[in-house]
This record gives sequence, structure tokens and C-alpha cells, in this order.
Amino acid sequence: MGYESIRSRIIRTGAILLLATPGTLLLTGPVWGQEHPAEAQPRQHPEHDRSAIFLTHVPHVNATVHRGGMAAATGGPAPAVPFAAPTFGGNSYSVGPTVTPTTTLPEGEEEIAVFPNSSGHLVAAISDFSQNGGFNMTKYVISADNGNTWSERFVPTDQFGFGFLQTGDGFFWLANSDPTVAIDRAGYVYIGDLYLDAFDNGNGLYVNIIPPGSNVVTVRNTRPIKTNPSGSTIQFEDKPWITVDASSTVTAGNVYASWSHFTNINVGTDFIAFSRSTNHGRNWSALQRISLPSQDGAVQGSAVAVGPDGAVYVVYEVFYTGNQRQHFLAKSTNGGSTFSVPVAITPVFTDLTFDSTYRKNSFAALGVNPATGYVYATYCDQPGANAQLEFIESTAPGATSFTAPAVINDDPTGQRLMPAIAVDTAGTMHISWFDTRNSPTTAAVYDIYATFSADNGATFAPNARVTAFSVDAGSASFIGDYAGIAAAGGNAHPVWTSGGFNNGQLQTAALKVQ
Repeated sequence: MGYESIRSRIIRTGAILLLATPGTLLLTGPVWGQEHPAEAQPRQHPEHDRSAIFLTHVPHVNATVHRGGMAAATGGPAPAVPFAAPTFGGNSYSVGPTVTPTTTLPEGEEEIAVFPNSSGHLVAAISDFSQNGGFNMTKYVISADNGNTWSERFVPTDQFGFGFLQTGDGFFWLANSDPTVAIDRAGYVYIGDLYLDAFDNGNGLYVNIIPPGSNVVTVRNTRPIKTNPSGSTIQFEDKPWITVDASSTVTAGNVYASWSHFTNINVGTDFIAFSRSTNHGRNWSALQRISLPSQDGAVQGSAVAVGPDGAVYVVYEVFYTGNQRQHFLAKSTNGGSTFSVPVAITPVFTDLTFDSTYRKNSFAALGVNPATGYVYATYCDQPGANAQLEFIESTAPGATSFTAPAVINDDPTGQRLMPAIAVDTAGTMHISWFDTRNSPTTAAVYDIYATFSADNGATFAPNARVTAFSVDAGSASFIGDYAGIAAAGGNAHPVWTSGGFNNGQLQTAALKVQ
């Protein structure tokens, strides 16, 4: 029986149903709910660039990847505020050895989280392209000894041995992509990722749940957030992020997801969507819009984070013509039921234009200080020949205003991309990123660098080189659209790919604050 025949009999027949049971800068004013009021009059911006938006998932190792950010900037407005000068001082991290937790390749696009009540207990996930002839599949790894040793598993596949990914609502899929990880105080692990038919438009956003006391994702615990299983659908879910409420408020334990919802995958018609679960990921609320209707088709790259008061923040990027970009932020003070009208938190900036074979972007990473409530964001832009790492923060708890961007790479040589941020319970902020300063003439060779701040960004530690040897991505078309970092107990744990489609694998190292 041919592959397509097997697929048709399994995916498109009623037999599926027998296999499982369904289980300014002031954030004030009107709020978004299921119905949205007329949006406030925006400030003058460049024209939205709906032609620049791309789907971030890569279902197969041989897929053509939209490189993005390659056209030279053609003008547009200058940044609204000047860049602030960075301050560096103190000791850098003590860097542990590089560890490779996985045994298969190629791999790219990775994230990591730490157990809130056990600082040496870590879970990471990555897209792995070694299975089913090159279709990607989420692999997750677990460490109970501060990242020294790891166990690895794939998310669950069908019991018939065909290699199809199986989900708790009774469907089968050929690929899944874009994993992100969060862990709550009760010990539940959540891996949010996309599931894809790959032969047609069937797709969905799911969460893989590992209950306390277990190390295994089961089919039953792979739960739908938003799905479009029909092959005739024109909707598509893309670029998710997931987080948990670790506060001590009434919303503690809530799980939140943000993502890009495309209403027509062939045209720029997407908006930033949001959903929440109040029962450990088993059930999710209906899709809720976050981004402004006027921005439809020109938004991507959302991230979601929670403050110590239970406030929920969603950041996303808006695409303008001339390779210009800007980050917007929306806030909820009622556990994600409604959100404030999104506001710009960065000046308009230039996207990454340096030459590379792999796709790149200027998406923001978002973090909230659990001690102060300050909101942090970091992103990369390219105002000249070299891309730089920018940092902004709220100047008071609750994200009521943001500072001008400050450059926090302490060497301007080379290029920067894909930053990640984590804030530990002591309030120390940790940031890691990809950096080509050691090979400034080629973007194919990169290292991972990291820095930290214990004083709300007033001072950053000197940049630490995390990778013992530079990574060579060769001519890889894909190394991912994001990476991750986790932090607790005086340690930070960045994750990266050692080359993406150039035989890359998941790697990490333990960083110690000195």
C-alpha cells in the first residue's frame, strides 16, 4: 500500500474517531475582547508590508525556506528616539562545557524551561528532521542534574507503526514544528507546537503535556489549542509561544499561548491570536485577537510573558515597507480575558539585511522580572553594516513606559540574531544570542554569546562566549527563527543548534553568575 493511500485511509476516514476521545507607551484605554472597539487613531507610520510576511514552519528538511530580511532598506522614517549608551562592568559568566543532549540530526529551532521548584531540573525541545524521510518532529529532552546528562524522546506517534504523529483529539499528522516550553509550579510541563498534514492545508496548534511525576508525553495528553484539520481549510496557525502564570495571584497556574493566525495562507491576512487554559492545558479558550485590525497581514513573531501580579503581556512585530519594523505590546490585567489596545514600544527600526543562506528575523524576546514587575524585551536590528542586539525595559512596574533601545553587544564586529531572555527568581536577567563577531566576513560561522544584569539593565556583565568552538552552518537554509534560555539557582542554560540543516543538533551549556 502506497504512502498516500495509507495516509488517506487513516487521516480522512471515520476510523480516527475510534482511536481517542477529545479530551505614548501607556497601556490604558479600551480593551480587546471577543469583539473589538474601534482602535485608537495611530501615529503616522510607513505603509504596512504584507508581502514580507512568511510562515515560519518548515515541514521538511528539503523545503524551500523564505530567507526574509534580504532586501536592502529603501528609506522609511528614522528611529523615533536615539539609542542609549550601554554600560558594562563586573564579572562575566563562568561557562561550563558544551553538552549535546540529542543523538539525531539535523535539528534547529529550540527552547528550554526550568522547573520553578527544582533549579537543576530542565526540559528543552527542538524540531528534529531525522524522521519519516525528512519531515520534522518535535524532540524533547529532560535533565535532572543541571544539564549534565539528558534523556531524549519524540512526541507520540501512531500505534500502527506508520510514524504518523498522533494527537488526543483523534487526528494523525505528518510533521510538527516550532516547539516552545513552559513549566508551572505544580510540575506540569507544556510543549506548545504546530502539527501539520504537509500534503494539504490541514494544521493545528497543540500542547504536549507532561504531568507531574512523569517524563513522557502521551497521545491523550497532546491537546488541541486551535485546529484546522480539514484539507480544504484556508486557515493556518503559525509561530506559537507558550508560558505559565507562576505568580501567587488568583490566576496562578493559568497557561497562555500566543501565535500568528493566518486566515488565508496564500495572502498576507494574519493577525496575532491568544488563548488560555485554566485546567493545566486540557481545554483552551476560543481564539482571541491581540493585534490591531489595521495591521492585519503585516504581523509576526509574537511572544507572551506573565508578571508577578498575574498581568499577561504579548509582544509582536509589525512589518512596514522599506524593510522597516516595529514592536507592539498588549497587556491583560484579568488573566487573559481581555487586553489593552496594543501600543508601540520601540521606534521604527531596520530589519536584518546581512547576507546569509539561512532565514533571519528581528522578532523580540520578552521577559518579566518576578521581583520588580519590570518588563524587558530584546531584539536585533541593523541600522548599518552590522546587526546589533537591542534592549528595552519598562521604567516602572506594569509596562507603563519603555526606555530607548540600548545596544548590549559589547563588540560591534559581525552580526547578531535570535536573542533569548530569562529572568530568575532573584530578579537577575539573562540574555543569550547568536553572534558572528569571531567570523565577521561570513554569517555561516557563528557563536553563542550571553550576558546578564542584576540591576534592571543599568549594568550588563561583559559578553561571555558560550560556545567553545564556532559553529559552521555551511550553506544551510534554516537554523531556526528563535532560540531559548532558562535560568534559576544562579545558573543560566541557553540552547542553540550546532548548524541547523548543516547536520546541526541541540546543544547547551551551564552558565554560572560569578
